[in-house]
Amino acid sequence: MQTRLKGWLTCDGEFFVGPRYIRLLEAVDVAGTIRGACDSCDMSYRTCINRIRQMERTLGAPILDITRGGSEHGGAKLTPLARRLILVYHEWHKAIVEASDIAAGKLLRA
Repeated sequence: MQTRLKGWLTCDGEFFVGPRYIRLLEAVDVAGTIRGACDSCDMSYRTCINRIRQMERTLGAPILDITRGGSEHGGAKLTPLARRLILVYHEWHKAIVEASDIAAGKLLRA
């Protein structure tokens, strides 16, 4: 038996990040723009930019290095902090799924 967990993180009781927003950051890395990432994640630009701003407020540091200039000259790149957040999130999520699988297995054997 395997468990399925979304894995949301909160900070001081407020939602911080979950799988959808990790996918957004990964999409920024691929697309090179926030708008392109929003399109590939099927999310509105407003939702994306608000979530990015909230993550930055929570972390107290930028997660994107943004170059303004429109579709031809602008762009967005992940900061080292964003890359670390993605890596740590995936490691954490893998660990909680493994722990959940073990607990579910114990329940079934009981």
